Amino acid sequence: MDFYRELETSLAKSNSTQRHSWAATIIAQDISIRELTPLLKGNAQTCSRFLWLLSDVGIANPEKLMSELPYLFELFSTEFPQYLPSFASFWYYTGVPNENEGAAIDLLFELFLSTDTTVTIKSRALVVLAGLAEKYPALKPELCSCIDAQADKHSADFQKRADRIRRTLTD
Repeated sequence: MDFYRELETSLAKSNSTQRHSWAATIIAQDISIRELTPLLKGNAQTCSRFLWLLSDVGIANPEKLMSELPYLFELFSTEFPQYLPSFASFWYYTGVPNENEGAAIDLLFELFLSTDTTVTIKSRALVVLAGLAEKYPALKPELCSCIDAQADKHSADFQKRADRIRRTLTD
């Protein structure tokens, strides 16, 4: 597959313009993301940029990425657990597939509370958890408690978003 070879040789040094173009190609040509996952066995730069490319696909066409997420979640859970935090972004852009909701809730709470998680991933995890809490109101008290536990540990922007979400959960 020529497209795969192009990604394999160019992804590691790619820029956002190239990745946006590749995402458009994946969408326009309905290229299976599943067929591209061997890129995760590449070097760290290739892997990170492949994850960014997946996010670009999700931003441009949420349905395209969403249809692949159950497979990707299983693959990452078993073979690439170090990349599971990327699902906070994927789910942020697409929503959580029904079959992954239970595992997603566990992972998102873990990411949100971890001291090793970046503030961007924490923020996306929080937004996705808030959506799930709307669907499953029993999660609201736990999420509010977790938001309170994170108070004043992050930037003012993060705190503002967390406070806004907390208010919506208790209204």
